[in-house]
Amino acid sequence: MLPIPPELLTMGFGAVTGFIFKFMAERAKDKAEEFKMLVQRNDIVEKSRKDASEREPGANGRWVRRVIVLSVLFGVILAPFILAVIGKGTIVEIELQKRSFLFGLFGGGTEKKFVELSSYLLIPEVRQSLMAIIGYYFGSSTAQRQ
Repeated sequence: MLPIPPELLTMGFGAVTGFIFKFMAERAKDKAEEFKMLVQRNDIVEKSRKDASEREPGANGRWVRRVIVLSVLFGVILAPFILAVIGKGTIVEIELQKRSFLFGLFGGGTEKKFVELSSYLLIPEVRQSLMAIIGYYFGSSTAQRQ
């Protein structure tokens, strides 16, 4: 004979089975809800991708970049040529150090002068900008898709 009555065993087994089936049903419902949210998220991502592909990429930025490139090229190539042909010079401000006496107690300081050059002054910043533009265009042309 069993120490536990068969009715109690049947009731316990039914409770455990009910719990398992209820747990499995809730889990399936959670997975269905998760799948539904995943499909909605995928639809939103696809809509965003489609909108982005239909948009014209940076039309205003393209014109700004072109103006910058043209002005740097003008400053490096055309301006020196034009100034040499028409015979105009460039006026440049320079700072001269004054002499000092008795270990800097008397005199010293700086004096500003304006000097006319007979040609065009190519400053390092313009040259560096040209090098950056050349590097960008060479780098972007090597990274193009085939």
